[in-house]
Amino acid sequence: MGLYAAKNAVLVAMRLKLGNTAARLLNHMALECWDEPRGDQAARRYFAGRESSAIALGFGAPGNATEAAHRAVKRAIKELIERGAIRRVRLGGRGETSEYELLLDSSRPPAARRGADEPIPFPSQGTTDWSPQRANF
Repeated sequence: MGLYAAKNAVLVAMRLKLGNTAARLLNHMALECWDEPRGDQAARRYFAGRESSAIALGFGAPGNATEAAHRAVKRAIKELIERGAIRRVRLGGRGETSEYELLLDSSRPPAARRGADEPIPFPSQGTTDWSPQRANF
């Protein structure tokens, strides 16, 4: 699935100043696409139907097939296209779904090479003396 596409979708949404609905749909699209080509399937292609997209926007079944859900998906798609986050590859109709190309990077970052005895680096943010005994839940 689109792990690297999803990571970049968050950054793209921020940089393009997408609204919450459009950003949520872009992240869903990125999670559903492949990061790299698989057989005949191109990378970063989303082709789920409106009902699946509506679920990603919070419309649970059977509400995901309502006119309100379809309008919400349509508005989010329009914003994503206008802002340059996605491109329509195929228009849906006659039993076929629309297909979109996500215009973001989904390449795997280069692997860092460490020696066998080197510790795994942790971020330096936050406290370094945290212990489970002092955790408050």
